[in-house]
Amino acid sequence: MSAENPGSDGPLRNSAERLREELDRWLDVAWVQGERAMDAMGIRGRMSGPAMDVMERPDAIMIFVDVPGISSEQLDVTVSGNLLTVSGIHAAPILASDEVLVRQERPHGNFKRSIPLPATVDPESITAECTLGVLRIRVAKTEREKSRRVPVRTGESPPPVPTV
Repeated sequence: MSAENPGSDGPLRNSAERLREELDRWLDVAWVQGERAMDAMGIRGRMSGPAMDVMERPDAIMIFVDVPGISSEQLDVTVSGNLLTVSGIHAAPILASDEVLVRQERPHGNFKRSIPLPATVDPESITAECTLGVLRIRVAKTEREKSRRVPVRTGESPPPVPTV
């Protein structure tokens, strides 16, 4: 094949591919480090990891993370204070000697998502289960964070009105 053919492995293609990989690496570093600031400001463009949903219940925080094709052995879940971090590895496609990757849109490599939790939680209570490509994480709230209903009693007579 000639160097002008887009499918060739010539020096121009190799240089462009290395440049793209380096740019992707730099962007990933910038996004991971700036993710907490973006969450705090409510802005998020390109996500640096799998999509997440966070749901607050009276007694716990539920987190659902899309991780298709990732085994539970490739996932790591940690809680530090009220910051939950999910990290893992998207395996790169393995090509046979006669295969050529024509288009690649699925992410591969390491990922890390950190999100602030909306309440104080008990890190000892964390549970995580991965089923059908969805990681389900449950973290119990601490006793002081659990909401409770306060009963309102009916009084016999109205309270005295303060005089000024």
